Amino acid sequence: MPENFLASIYTYSWDLTDEGLDRSLNRIADIAHCDEVMLTPSYHVSTYFLPHNPTRPLYYGEDGAVYFHPDYKRYFRTRIRPHVSDVVDQEGYFERVVEAINKRGLKFSAWIVYCYNHYLARTYPEFAKHDAFGNPYLAQLSTAPPDAQEYLAALTENIVQVYKPSAVHVESLSRLRWRYGFRNPKVLSEITDRVEFLMGLDFNPAAVAYCTKQGFDGPEFQKSVVNWLRPRLARLPTESDRAPVDEAWIKEAFDGRLNDWLHLRRKQTTALWTRIAKIIHDGGAKIQSVLATSASQQRTDISPSANRYLDRVTVGPFQSVEEGKAGVQQIKGAINEGGVVMVSTQPGRMTRAEPLEEEVSIAKKSGAGGCTFYNYGLLREEQLGFVGSAIRRAA
Repeated sequence: MPENFLASIYTYSWDLTDEGLDRSLNRIADIAHCDEVMLTPSYHVSTYFLPHNPTRPLYYGEDGAVYFHPDYKRYFRTRIRPHVSDVVDQEGYFERVVEAINKRGLKFSAWIVYCYNHYLARTYPEFAKHDAFGNPYLAQLSTAPPDAQEYLAALTENIVQVYKPSAVHVESLSRLRWRYGFRNPKVLSEITDRVEFLMGLDFNPAAVAYCTKQGFDGPEFQKSVVNWLRPRLARLPTESDRAPVDEAWIKEAFDGRLNDWLHLRRKQTTALWTRIAKIIHDGGAKIQSVLATSASQQRTDISPSANRYLDRVTVGPFQSVEEGKAGVQQIKGAINEGGVVMVSTQPGRMTRAEPLEEEVSIAKKSGAGGCTFYNYGLLREEQLGFVGSAIRRAA
């Protein structure tokens, strides 16, 4: 293990417990040579191929669940209640996993998925993201309703204060893309970029009410978006319909009201993100997430001002040391003092060790703070060996 270079492997609790905690954690430490386990206590729907799981090589995951016993007293400010996974089959389930990680000498960090949750959006559609037509999107929570905000804050407090992770990977604490969460989609006709962008805006009544309170006519803007979308959804796209979503269009569309709407929603969602970040820091954990940019803020409603709370930034692999050094230096200038870059790798896509060894070597020589490896239960044993080989060679 290279000095001051963190090797973090993502995983799910069922992969550790199905295999046996001693066996799975020994494999993470001894074969993969990782020193941090990024474990999810709150996750979204997926179907998993688990090649070395001894009981279920194929696992149909739940629609969105937590993998610990919640302290329900913490959720008194919200009507939303966390859905506990069937995997949690005994009292102290998650505590036992965390204790085993710490006992093995590995760092425990928490990978928290926030607004991407089919179960919660379906159970509480009034708190889901709504499109301009008023339809709730049953895969995504909205960041606007007070109940949703209080739930996300309580969830964070519950995890950080009880289980004390060294870091928290914040995922989907934002507005999500229009297609995010579609299951077996039947989308045959072309949908242009501008139509898709507007269909992805969040018109939850709480979002409309917030913007209206700020002096913006939310209901009238929502009506204007509907009137713009209806004919373009119904007809085949014209060449002019295929124009891009760019800054010029955003500033001019709807006489500037689209830009104003995005500004207000960004203000609201970034405030929630900042609130969650402070809870994480107050709990003694570092924050890991992706960098917010001037381009991404139009899709996520997260302002680049949130970057100052980041201690660890997830990026894709660099192609060269020269590119990596420039990228690391630029990112470090935008985040919390002492923050680091974590290069995300995908060993599951590799059939030999050399490409992963190259990615990790470039990351180390570029000044990155470490690499993340996705994902323990999804990898074959040979691929766990690729991780170990890459870490040893980077030393």
